[in-house]
Amino acid sequence: MSVVLVSLPGAPKVTEEALKKEEDLDKYLESRVEELLGRFGDEGVPDLVSVLRSIATETVPNLPPGGGLASKRSVIEAMYNRLNLYREEEGVSSSV
Repeated sequence: MSVVLVSLPGAPKVTEEALKKEEDLDKYLESRVEELLGRFGDEGVPDLVSVLRSIATETVPNLPPGGGLASKRSVIEAMYNRLNLYREEEGVSSSV
């Protein structure tokens, strides 16, 4: 199967405002993931699903129209994997 993408000169361009909103959203999501990972207690480090559920209950600014939080799942997952310092211990009993 082949796909041909034609972009005409009058096609909409990515604006600086859109790029700024995307950057602000990514910074916000990173701060939320970091905060959620930083406040674990007796339950241990929250898993990715818990982090996603927690963020989904909030009003997140600048989410892309039509995609919502689901469109940022891969970004949140990458941040979670980068910030989760205890990921090697997942699956190990909490008696450590």
